Amino acid sequence: MTLAAAAEGIAEAIEDFIYPHLCSTCSGSLSRHERYVCSRCWDSFDRVVPTETIIQAIESKFLVDEAVDLVDSVFLFEQDPRVRMAVHLLKYDGAEAIADKFGVYISKKIAGDERLSTCSVIAPVPLHPVRQRERGYNQSDLIARSVGRNLEIDNLPNLLIRTRQTQSQTLFDAEGRSRNIHGAFAIGPEFHKRICGVRVLLIDDVITTGSTIKECASTLRQGGASGVCAASAAITV
Repeated sequence: MTLAAAAEGIAEAIEDFIYPHLCSTCSGSLSRHERYVCSRCWDSFDRVVPTETIIQAIESKFLVDEAVDLVDSVFLFEQDPRVRMAVHLLKYDGAEAIADKFGVYISKKIAGDERLSTCSVIAPVPLHPVRQRERGYNQSDLIARSVGRNLEIDNLPNLLIRTRQTQSQTLFDAEGRSRNIHGAFAIGPEFHKRICGVRVLLIDDVITTGSTIKECASTLRQGGASGVCAASAAITV
C-alpha cells in the first residue's frame, strides 16, 4: 500500500468516526460502499407480489385504456415509509445513487418476465426542461439508465419530450391528474422513424393513478410504437 493510499484510508476512518454514515431510512450504520440506504432496508422494503389484491389494484388503473400492454413495479409506495423516504431523497435531495439501486431491482424483475423483456428500447417519463433545470436531473431517466445498462437495452431519454409545463400531479385527484397531463407529451423529432414497429418500455419512479403512464403510452402508440409496457420503482395500490 502506498503512503498516499494509507493516508486516505486513515482520513476516511477518522471521518467515519466523527461523522458516522447512517441509513436515511432506518438510521442504522452504512457500510463504506453503501449510499443513503443500507442493504438491510433494500432487502426488506415492501414489495409488489402477485396477490389477487395487488394485481386487481394495478389492473384497475389501466383496464379502461388499452395504451399500456403490461405494467409492473418493484416496491409498494404507500405501505412502506422507507420506500417513500428513498423516493423523496432521489427526487428532492439529490440522492442520485438511489436511482441506480432502483434500476437494479427493476432490471431483475424485468429479466424474470418474458413479456416485459421483449421491449427493445427504453423511454423514461420526461420532465419539462424548466423543472429538470431546477432539479438538475430527471430521476426517471437516471433509473432508466441503470435499467438499460443492466439489461443491455438502449435508453432513449429524448424519445418522449414534454411539450408544456404541467402543475404537480400531487395537487389533483385521479380525474384531475388525467386532465392536467393530457397532451403534455410528444415524440422527440429525431425518433419519429425509429419508433415505428418498436416495443417500448416506459420507466418512471412512482406510479400513482397511472395517468402519466397512460398519456405517455398513448403518445408512443400514436407515434407508431407496436407496443408499450411500463415499469416503475414503486407503485400506489
